[in-house]
Amino acid sequence: MPGELLYKYRSLQNFRNFVDIILKNRLYAAIYKDMNDPMEGQYYYNNGDYNRRILKAIRENKKNVRVCSLSRNNHNELMWSHYADGHHGVAIGVLVDRNDVDIRRVNYEGLHFLTGQIAEEDAAREILSHKLNIWAYEEEERAFITEGIYVPVQVKQIITGRVMSSQDINIVKELVEKINPDIEIIGADSIMERTY
Repeated sequence: MPGELLYKYRSLQNFRNFVDIILKNRLYAAIYKDMNDPMEGQYYYNNGDYNRRILKAIRENKKNVRVCSLSRNNHNELMWSHYADGHHGVAIGVLVDRNDVDIRRVNYEGLHFLTGQIAEEDAAREILSHKLNIWAYEEEERAFITEGIYVPVQVKQIITGRVMSSQDINIVKELVEKINPDIEIIGADSIMERTY
């Protein structure tokens, strides 16, 4: 399974979802309209460049593709605050098989501008791989799927938030020990020390 670790920041408030990730080695992929960026899926094109059939096909393909957002960064304070319950949650390090799953780096130069000949399905993924610069701190890579609702992954690492209670950390450790003791558990403090 080639590639570097990518990270999913998670709150533990929905503990069942966390257990599902560890137990079944999978991450949920959402439809783009359920994502938190209100500009998600928006794009530009020149009037007259594409007929209604192509624009409708792109719209349908955007509805049919599912997206799992991951980060290349495991120590971003904003990510910990926004997605991991202010360091009460975890960052889950996973490997995704890039031979089986379409993964693309997000381009933060603004909304996508469609030009030239396009394949409708690829256009949808290209559109969904562009975001405004204000999101650049996420260092996002996106896994795209059209079958099912989960992206298969190998869970390799769990980073516990800096303000997680010792009780929560112990539950995570016990759970991982029973499900897959090969998963590395690290405290966020040790990651932060290495990066600052």
